[in-house]
Amino acid sequence: MDSEKGNFRTPGRIIKPILKGRCPPPDLFPGYVLDSLARFSSTRGRFSKLTNIERFITAIRHKEPDHVPCYPMTFGACRRLAGVSYPDFARKPEAAAESLLAGFELIGGEAVVPMLDLSLEAADFGQKMVYPENSTPHPDYTDPLIKDVGDYRKLKRIDLLKAQRMQSILETCRLLVDRVGLRGAVSGFAFGPLGVLNMMRGAEYLFRDCVLHPTEVMAALDTITDVLIEYVEAQCDTGVLAVTLDTLFASWNGLSKELWEKIEGPFVREIANAIHRRGCVVVVHNCGDGVYFDSQIRFMEPTIISFAQLPDDCSNRKELKRRYGDQVVLMGYISTALLSYGTPYDVMHECKMQIEDLAHGGGYVLAPGCEFPPNAPLENAMAIVKAAELYG
Repeated sequence: MDSEKGNFRTPGRIIKPILKGRCPPPDLFPGYVLDSLARFSSTRGRFSKLTNIERFITAIRHKEPDHVPCYPMTFGACRRLAGVSYPDFARKPEAAAESLLAGFELIGGEAVVPMLDLSLEAADFGQKMVYPENSTPHPDYTDPLIKDVGDYRKLKRIDLLKAQRMQSILETCRLLVDRVGLRGAVSGFAFGPLGVLNMMRGAEYLFRDCVLHPTEVMAALDTITDVLIEYVEAQCDTGVLAVTLDTLFASWNGLSKELWEKIEGPFVREIANAIHRRGCVVVVHNCGDGVYFDSQIRFMEPTIISFAQLPDDCSNRKELKRRYGDQVVLMGYISTALLSYGTPYDVMHECKMQIEDLAHGGGYVLAPGCEFPPNAPLENAMAIVKAAELYG
């Protein structure tokens, strides 16, 4: 990251993690240092196997590693490896860390991300939740916290120290950073402010309110954003290398591009800037159809965009690589339906085709377009890792 983004680099923030056996956040280093490391690793990768961290840094600096890095996104699915129930995975940091670490060690890949579910921030704001035994937690849809337009301004700022589920994520981040060490890249995760509000209002009503009552909606987003800024800063302080922001509604599945830029764009810019200032990599995840790559790049300046569908201004993978391959690292975009119902051979074949179109010149991470389905065959997650090694 360049100095004009507000990054502060101090020797202590670089040296202390190394002394503890951890990798400092990449963006604490000047760009020319990272580029030199990436060029060296790219050359070394032609003759020997790189470490996960080397492969990650080489890819994000748009150089070709020994093979493409990958991330199977086995969030809830990996709890099966550790024999952990979904409620425990969602609410107990030790259980979540044990599950995610099992996925990292037994399935493989370069990264670990504590994405437990998309409702945890809303739960801390007071949204009632349902915790199924074998499925992802979700809001109680019969009792939304925001019941009408007047409730947007009633939403109160919460104390992060008392936010039980967000504190659980922070503890999970600390456990993963300690246990993964230099073996892989640990990223934090936060749902974007409009996504958090959606969990408390419901998409149908929220989209209508964004059109008819934008001032009321933005008042609630302002309250949520204040908490999310503190939340992502706390994640950065655990020692993670990156923080992932989920901005689902910056796509055809959400708001029009112009409306998204007006409603959520300014708020996610503030959150991304907070991550940049801490020296961590900004990763954007958006599993919507017709993703607004251009808007998200302009507002958040991400290093990586994780996606499930082509952006709104690209008709095929090769055009995507030509248009955006030099601006961001492309992470995706294996179909979750294929991972649920296909065979490992089917998965590897699809991975091979995506690698051929997107991996040239670096700047690519092979991954599902969204979370690996919680109850899909784990052999298909292993097939992603195998495909990266064979074809990348």
